[in-house]
Amino acid sequence: MNAEERGELAAQYFLKGYNCAQSVAMAFADLTPLSEDEIRRASHAFGGGFGRTRGMCGALASCGLILGFLLPETGDIQADKTELYSRVQEIYRLFENTFGTTKCEKLLENVQSVKGGFAPQPRDEEYYATRPCLKIVRKTAELLSLSAE
Repeated sequence: MNAEERGELAAQYFLKGYNCAQSVAMAFADLTPLSEDEIRRASHAFGGGFGRTRGMCGALASCGLILGFLLPETGDIQADKTELYSRVQEIYRLFENTFGTTKCEKLLENVQSVKGGFAPQPRDEEYYATRPCLKIVRKTAELLSLSAE
């Protein structure tokens, strides 16, 4: 699957109602030893900038989860951490350069309907029309696909 196809798959998951983190992670489930359901559950709390705290974008956070599965382990703990952190920082910089920030709160600062609290907002026309999330999910999956090659 190429980068554009991964991006489209992530977008389709998002349109089905999965959060940003789940959508990106699930688009790569076939490359991990986990099932799609396990990846969905493992990435669930990352959505909304980590549990709707509006911290780091969940789409970006899920990239770290996926990279952890994609990079081979050598048995050298220090070298493995160094390689993973290098790749995570690379995708972090790509994301930041693409969107101007990694923070969910900043990505959504122009969205009037964003509310705090625990409950996610209903997915309706207004939700998709006013938020950049679908575009971010699609592009993040594309960036991860290219970065993971």
